[in-house]
Amino acid sequence: MKILVVDDTEANRKLLAWMLEDDGHEVIEAEDGRQAVTLFAEYAPDLVLMDVMMPVMDGFEATKAIKEQLQGQHVPIIFLTALSDDASLTKCLSIGGDDFLSKPINEQVLQAKIKAHTRIKDLNEQLSRQNIELTRLHQYTLREQEIAKSVFEKALAASIFDSRNTRHYMSPAATFNGDLLLVSISPSGGLYALMADFTGHGLPAAIGALPVSHAFLEAAQQGASVSSIAREVNKTLEKFLPDDMFAAAAIAELNADGTRLTLWLGGLPDALLTDARGALKQRIVSTHMPLGILEDQEFEREPEIIEVARGDRLYLYTDGIPEARNPAGEMYGDQRLLQHFDGGSEDTFGAIIADVTGYSGGSHQQDDITLLELSCMPVQPLPGAAANTPRSAPNLPWTLTMELGIDELRKRVSPVSQIVDMIGMAPGVEPHKDYLHTILAELFANALEHGVLGLDSRLKQTEEGYLAYYREREQRLATLEQGQLGIQVSFRAAGDQGHLTLSLHDSGPGFDWQRPSSAGDDAAFGRGMALIDILCDKVTYSAGGTRVDAEYSLRD
Repeated sequence: MKILVVDDTEANRKLLAWMLEDDGHEVIEAEDGRQAVTLFAEYAPDLVLMDVMMPVMDGFEATKAIKEQLQGQHVPIIFLTALSDDASLTKCLSIGGDDFLSKPINEQVLQAKIKAHTRIKDLNEQLSRQNIELTRLHQYTLREQEIAKSVFEKALAASIFDSRNTRHYMSPAATFNGDLLLVSISPSGGLYALMADFTGHGLPAAIGALPVSHAFLEAAQQGASVSSIAREVNKTLEKFLPDDMFAAAAIAELNADGTRLTLWLGGLPDALLTDARGALKQRIVSTHMPLGILEDQEFEREPEIIEVARGDRLYLYTDGIPEARNPAGEMYGDQRLLQHFDGGSEDTFGAIIADVTGYSGGSHQQDDITLLELSCMPVQPLPGAAANTPRSAPNLPWTLTMELGIDELRKRVSPVSQIVDMIGMAPGVEPHKDYLHTILAELFANALEHGVLGLDSRLKQTEEGYLAYYREREQRLATLEQGQLGIQVSFRAAGDQGHLTLSLHDSGPGFDWQRPSSAGDDAAFGRGMALIDILCDKVTYSAGGTRVDAEYSLRD
């Protein structure tokens, strides 16, 4: 170790040098404070033994000058003094000294002090190196985040956020948002929206945004159905994300006229549909699993189709809103959110944001927050976008036929998804898959339950009866000894438009289709057929009620 000894008495310097050199240290001698400052700059010693009372420049002034040279580096300075009063010792430490030794110097104490301050110096140097490394890594991380942020922004640049139909609010809890919001115009002039909330927040959660945005925007450009988009994104995330990560999501499509919503909900809070005044009309329950959990063969992709009135508004949001906390740690909650949907606010969207922000009171945001308002009105085309050109319909007719006997019916597996996938491969059918699935699912359920199994829907009028209905359905299906159900889907072209005929026939006794339905708006049955009447151009019953033919046009 290189040690600078500063003392105006030569005998003291020689004694200290002998002690130190005997211990293997290199000694530099200075006879006053001014010389000490000069030699310190020249030799850069590892430790300084500084006398206090000296001519030319005393130890206090020399210490101040040496400390100015260090510029943040640590070199221990131990004062050598005959002074013993508290004021003098306090001054030794207050001006920058690290320790002191009383004269006459005890060799054992001197060695112990040097060892102790050597360890402290080594620790300071280690901390300094670590600080430099941490600073370098921090700058490197900031640079990486800037690059990653640029990549994310470019990946999401194709998304349309605010338009006449949509308003959104996003507030990330970290630099990167674990919530994802994408909006796109469909080839038919409608509007798609995807909201996803990935596990956790920050960069790990945001990583899933890249494959999701690519899959969603590509499917949207092709005019894919909501169910197909949900299935494709699920397959992408199931392969891409680790087992402990998934994405709660909502995928919505508003048709070009703004009269119909198709909605898939998995893991996000229930969607809220209001009228034009902001009064709650319907709470749409999230019934599916989040994306990225189930394998493709297990995935439930069936969406909900909702007829809406002009001016209705759909609200989608992540759990960052109900789980927002005030300074006392209390959650915002669903009930406080629902109070905004009483029809009394001129701007429900703005009121929710202001209330959540005010409730948090500046406390640390624990989760990402995203809110989307989707207004049900004709979709406004993009500025400068060319008008949609009519797509020529395929002109070759085709027919798909499926006959289900007892063995197939007993398997309790609905063939609807398989049929929709099969016909969805035909040109022009993909954008209509959700509607076709809804139509076929309802017609198949009616043919099986009321035709083959002979169940009566009036049993569903009470909650107990609803459960009893499906228990009876399972029992009759298990003991079914005879029965048959046929499905046929036919395509024909008419000019530049295609038409599908969905035909089902069953071996049941039939029913009086001309009898008015007793199902009201609040009934637990009968509403599916009303939706089919809206979706189809024509629904015809024949053969005593054992056959139904539904006409559907493949138009934008």
